[in-house]
Amino acid sequence: MANQGWETDEDRMIQKLTVHKKLITWVIQQLEKENIPCQRTTGNDPNGDILVINPEQTPRVKEIIRGINRQFNG
Repeated sequence: MANQGWETDEDRMIQKLTVHKKLITWVIQQLEKENIPCQRTTGNDPNGDILVINPEQTPRVKEIIRGINRQFNG
């Protein structure tokens, strides 16, 4: 992320957290489109930012995430 002339370190951190929050929201929406129930975690969960309700769907979730990664990161 390029320096965008932030006045403070906090401004930069707020920007990064805002992008992260929007990304997680978007990924949850993509999973829900695939009929994969999930929800955002709280408390800095060490297992990640998204809880997949049905663990049996985890392989499909990983496949979707890899596809998103390929699409946007080459």
